[in-house]
Amino acid sequence: MFGLDPFSRPVAITEALLLLSLAAFVGWLLGRLILNGRISALQADIADKEAALDECRRTKAIAPANTQRPVSVPVVAAPPVVNIPVPVVAVTPPVVELPPIEVPMIAAVAAPVLEKIAAVAMPAPVQATGSSEDAVLNRIASRASEINFDRIGTATAAEADDLKDIVGVGPFLERKLHSLGIYTFRQVANFIKEDIDKVNDIIEFFPGRIQRDNWVDQSKAFYESKYGKKYNV
Repeated sequence: MFGLDPFSRPVAITEALLLLSLAAFVGWLLGRLILNGRISALQADIADKEAALDECRRTKAIAPANTQRPVSVPVVAAPPVVNIPVPVVAVTPPVVELPPIEVPMIAAVAAPVLEKIAAVAMPAPVQATGSSEDAVLNRIASRASEINFDRIGTATAAEADDLKDIVGVGPFLERKLHSLGIYTFRQVANFIKEDIDKVNDIIEFFPGRIQRDNWVDQSKAFYESKYGKKYNV
């Protein structure tokens, strides 16, 4: 190797050490790449779980209370009982013969009464007004005017990138961004500190999470990888 004598003992030892060092470096590099891939997958899974937990907590917080305040009823004292002697007179009631009552007649008379009792005892079911996810997305969409689209740019659903590629963005979080009008990597890459804080608040995400996951730099890299050109503001 390198024009040295291969039969020389020092040269052979040097070559062996170089080969071992190269093999160790390659093994370390492969292990590092595999570890980074697993860490990214775990971070994405944790982000989805945190988003689902946060949504569950918010849904419980906005659920209408189903309690009623007890109604106080004034207690009225009963009047004193006065015993008044009443003469007892034996009266024999006249015997009146009634015609036999047929079963269909009883059923015809009792049916309307039973229907009224059933209507009072079993009120009509309440129609559902919409799922909790729709309510959250509508609430987020109503605040879209707070975003500075002149700075970050506008996009349509037809131009949407797969924002789930960003570490920390799950399916529900992507739908939140879409309802806000954010569809592309370029829009996220244009975020400044003011945009990050505003979006973090509107999508009801964990405070500071967008900065910790570094959405901006990730979006720049995904933009350059997808469109094959360098990102420019």
